[in-house]
Amino acid sequence: MDFTSVNARLLTRYGGDVTLSRLTEGPPPQNPWDPPSTSVIVSEALRFIATDAATELVASGVVLADDLLGVMALPGAALVEPKIGDTVTADGKAYTLLSAKPVHSVAGDAIHYAIHARTA
Repeated sequence: MDFTSVNARLLTRYGGDVTLSRLTEGPPPQNPWDPPSTSVIVSEALRFIATDAATELVASGVVLADDLLGVMALPGAALVEPKIGDTVTADGKAYTLLSAKPVHSVAGDAIHYAIHARTA
């Protein structure tokens, strides 16, 4: 059994649903004199397992009491990977992504992302 399948099973069994959203620019206008296209919000529902923060991170102020920490499933083709500034919505509360680090089972293959987000 490989880490990818174990990770998927754990996220399915113990994870909750969150929504990862990103504001993206619309397509460029056809002509230079046309007004710019409106931006579009791209969203994707993902599985998420919350984790706790190390005491020293809370004590030093790096992590606040209401921050969101945990592991998130890999996004699909629409968002590819989470980026700083993306919005994560969990239990109806919006958070701004401060960091998203890929966790690898082998070099180059992320199995999930460790994220840190703060209320927007």
